[in-house]
Amino acid sequence: MTAIVAPRPPLGLPPGSIRGLLALQITVIFWILLLAPNENFVPIPLNLYFLLAMVMVFFVSHGKSIARRNETTPSPLWLPGGTFRFLILAGTAAVLVYVGLNHPDRLNRLTPNPEQLSDWKYYLAGLGIGFVLGYGTRLLPFRHAWMFQAFQAWIAIIAMAILFLHLVFEVIINFSLPNAINAVAWQTIVTGVVAFYYGSRS
Repeated sequence: MTAIVAPRPPLGLPPGSIRGLLALQITVIFWILLLAPNENFVPIPLNLYFLLAMVMVFFVSHGKSIARRNETTPSPLWLPGGTFRFLILAGTAAVLVYVGLNHPDRLNRLTPNPEQLSDWKYYLAGLGIGFVLGYGTRLLPFRHAWMFQAFQAWIAIIAMAILFLHLVFEVIINFSLPNAINAVAWQTIVTGVVAFYYGSRS
């Protein structure tokens, strides 16, 4: 007989902690690619624009699957309410203002590379399929079983790890190459795994 335990967020963290960390990771990659010197410039991966949808999902989850500031449930990572949203908004504003005042030409990097535009369908498919499959896990009859909660914890770890590897690939490996690699399959996997986690917790 499957053991049933009280549902708890992955890794025992307050609801929204992993989603907040993932949203911050996504925006940090944008910041670094905008701030990079011209000699280290690599096109912003097109899949990051699709992952921005997950950042928006994190923002609108407050009051639903994430506690509001005035509720008794702890805020993500036990930080003051709104910390992640403040960091994301303030950090993005600071980067855009700094780049706009000191290196306005770098703002052109926000325009997707035309060579990548033909790959949009893969990223959209990864985003849509991952999110729908993740959301579908909320309908499973054994979603409160300890084994499924352990599975969710592993997905949380994998999602954070894969975004970190994405950061390493784009910022360290691609920076060091004369011609940046457009790793469509890898970027689609990253998009799908992150979307799956968001879907399972939304």
